[in-house]
Amino acid sequence: MTGKFFKIFTVSSAIPAAFLFLSTSASAADPARMIAACPAWPSHCKIDLKGQVYRLQHTLHLNPLTMRLTNGVLDASGLPDGEPAILVSSDGQGQPESYDTAASSIDHIVLTGQPKADGIVLDNRNDDNIRAAAITLENVAISGFRRGLTFGNHAYVFGLSHVQIHNNTTGLYTIPNAVDAGERIALEDVNIFNNSLGVDDEGGMELDWLGSRLDYNTTTAVISGLWSFDGHIEISPPHTPPIRLHALVGQPAGSLFITAGSFVIVSQSDGKASSDYWVQSDSPYSAIQFPAHTYGVRGKIAVMNGPASVYGPALPAFNPN
Repeated sequence: MTGKFFKIFTVSSAIPAAFLFLSTSASAADPARMIAACPAWPSHCKIDLKGQVYRLQHTLHLNPLTMRLTNGVLDASGLPDGEPAILVSSDGQGQPESYDTAASSIDHIVLTGQPKADGIVLDNRNDDNIRAAAITLENVAISGFRRGLTFGNHAYVFGLSHVQIHNNTTGLYTIPNAVDAGERIALEDVNIFNNSLGVDDEGGMELDWLGSRLDYNTTTAVISGLWSFDGHIEISPPHTPPIRLHALVGQPAGSLFITAGSFVIVSQSDGKASSDYWVQSDSPYSAIQFPAHTYGVRGKIAVMNGPASVYGPALPAFNPN
């Protein structure tokens, strides 16, 4: 194990104080042993897979306050049913009672699984201390799971960048009744495609999509929170509304605000109405803002089925003579 020492000095008018942080790079035979070899708080540990392929037999536990997992391929096809491949949580003894986190992340990782296991789960169940289950995901691909990526308790104000989630039963899942979770999660250049259900938001979380894509999911999304979406949505002609808006008790009803620069397309529709409705809503307090450019999206009856409101056009593409 090698380490580098960094000294940070904080000076007050009365008493100067020095804090010493240790940054280490763990090395061992497999990722679980690498994680076990990481020192405790406040040391920050880099688990570098060095471009190798590893088969997971059980869940990897990452502490988002101290750990970074990077640069490798994880094959979780042999994972037991119901287990997550990676659990991001600061549950456990010896953690600080603070929001302080390092620049911790999961980055440059390819994660493949089996259809009765889960991919990455962010969930911190211990409410005794102020902790986080938030970690930055960047340049990550997740495929082959029951749920590709799950947001749970204490998962908030973090981001995803350059992430591919595909060929799962559910691509992105948020748990019901999550505690201290879901506050303005940013997703930049995130592609959720070829899942049976693209996004299942059961927790009513606030998701901001920037330059992202929701393509060819059998059902695009179940939305129970506030979404702003900038990007591209593409499907084949649907049999049922590909987006559903729900309302949760004690929370704002699910709403979708699509930017004018976005493009929503139903392929093989020849630009004509592709279904009776495109969005199903449960509540009059839901809303959809739809100034996006569209192709084959307006239903035979209207864009919305239900009591919710539609703001802005959802018209067929203009075909000049």
